[in-house]
Amino acid sequence: MGTDQKRYINIHGHRQASSIEEWVMMNLMAKDFPPEDIENGYYSVGFHPYNVGKANEQETLDRVRKAVEHPRVLAIGEIGLDKSIEAPMVDQLRIFEKQVKIAESANLPVMLHVVRSFNEMVAYMKAQQPVVPMIIHGYNGSAEMADELVKAGFLISFGEAITREHSKIIEALQKVPVEMMFLETDEGDMDIRELYLIAAEVKGISVDHLRMQIFENARTHLGRFNNFI
Repeated sequence: MGTDQKRYINIHGHRQASSIEEWVMMNLMAKDFPPEDIENGYYSVGFHPYNVGKANEQETLDRVRKAVEHPRVLAIGEIGLDKSIEAPMVDQLRIFEKQVKIAESANLPVMLHVVRSFNEMVAYMKAQQPVVPMIIHGYNGSAEMADELVKAGFLISFGEAITREHSKIIEALQKVPVEMMFLETDEGDMDIRELYLIAAEVKGISVDHLRMQIFENARTHLGRFNNFI
């Protein structure tokens, strides 16, 4: 096994890698790109729903378009739909759809922020059938919804929620095929290796098996990832 394949893929974080064993795709708001140390990391960049109605729409979308030209931008995100915020869903959906089009033009995957909007996201997927990988980050829903999302073609990333006993997320993690999943730290400071240990135990497989499969998932779904391994 090559050195790269022994690394722990962290598909969505808000910090650089914390150890030589970790590979992290760091998430940035469009306004924060490019960072000063851009050549030291890998990034997803997007117009977050939280900023809908607060940031200039055209200027922010132009920043996203410019960002995807950089080879170290591996995904658009996080973008999506969120019913817990005041921004009208019609505005969120319009900006989301525009960014999916940007992702398709650049042939980049999409990191999805979805809060209380899974049904809308499934409906979008079925109606629009985007041609790039759609990855739901920080999944926090039921096993039944996870099954529906996978059947619709989404990949699912799990975070620190899987560390909580009796969590519904455990059932969801058991349900999602290892070929359709990722792991992430998001804004937390947990060691990604601990998440792999917990996830492997839940799924009844070895950490090596899980690590190698998620590495292959990254190779398959993050096209530009292959330029750096």
